[in-house]
Amino acid sequence: MELSQRKRMILQAIIEDYIATAEPVGSRNIAKNHDLGLSAATIRNEMADLEDMGYLEKPHTSAGRIPSEMGYRFYVDSLMQRYSLTAQDIAGLQNTLDRKYDQLEAVISEISDIISKVTHYPTVVAFPKENKSRLRSVKIVLVEERLALVVVVTDAGVVKNKQVRFSSAVDYSAIDAVSSFISKNLTGLSAADFTPARMLLMYDAMGDYGELLKVVVSFVMECLSEDSARVYIGGASNILNNPEFSDIDRAREFLSFMDSRENVSKMLSLMGNETEDISIKIGSESGVDGMRDTSIVVANYNVGDKLHGKIGIIGPTRMDYARVVSSLEMINDRLSEILNRMLGQ
Repeated sequence: MELSQRKRMILQAIIEDYIATAEPVGSRNIAKNHDLGLSAATIRNEMADLEDMGYLEKPHTSAGRIPSEMGYRFYVDSLMQRYSLTAQDIAGLQNTLDRKYDQLEAVISEISDIISKVTHYPTVVAFPKENKSRLRSVKIVLVEERLALVVVVTDAGVVKNKQVRFSSAVDYSAIDAVSSFISKNLTGLSAADFTPARMLLMYDAMGDYGELLKVVVSFVMECLSEDSARVYIGGASNILNNPEFSDIDRAREFLSFMDSRENVSKMLSLMGNETEDISIKIGSESGVDGMRDTSIVVANYNVGDKLHGKIGIIGPTRMDYARVVSSLEMINDRLSEILNRMLGQ
């Protein structure tokens, strides 16, 4: 059944008041605080209809009404107005986006933190899986005669480092020889390219430096073969600022879920697809057991034509959807632009 314009106005007023106050909304509040030109009695009758239709719910301890998941969905799809970020919010986001970065982790982690500060909700940012990454460069820094720091950079901009130990002493000439060989022969290779036959040929070609090359290549393959999506989480404790999570058991359940990057990665993988700019899952729509009474808003970002990541904002079903969507829209295109430029895509 199509909602009349009057019912739409009343539903919008109730949802926006409930988002702002977290308190059930009564007909008198609507009549007093919104210039709808309707009496409290008329509003009360319309609210009863909206409840019968499934858009509103009545808490047991209150005469007011709160939105249902169905009500929030209709609001997000049909009633939500565009939100204008404050000058301070815009400046904070712009300052972060204008910084110079040389590592994918740095820009993603900072973006996660700044969005959380602007929206006041937990934010999660996921990298795409890296099983198709290719080697961009390897740097070997000799720390001691049997110890070196190996820094691996992939074409996805991921930088990983590890201290590796050799079975015998090495000198700078050995480091230079192996570094030069890797630069000439391994740059641009993926994990699948490191076949046993190729590795044997490489080790033989290096002669006395074969064992040194083997240790370094082992770490390179480890970096390229890693296929788990990495997730950054910003401001998880912000959820505690919402009265819905004042209950210690509910708060503990949420924080326990967020503490598992595997849980968060799986949750994001269920959100929409790569063709959707922004998707919104309200309450049970997410299908995630550990996220009851929460909503998730996710935006996609792209790096070139093969890497796709997600930015998600999590809050109570009462979250300020308009503010959240506006924040994501502002950073989405710029983030993709920055990452493409940074990674030379």
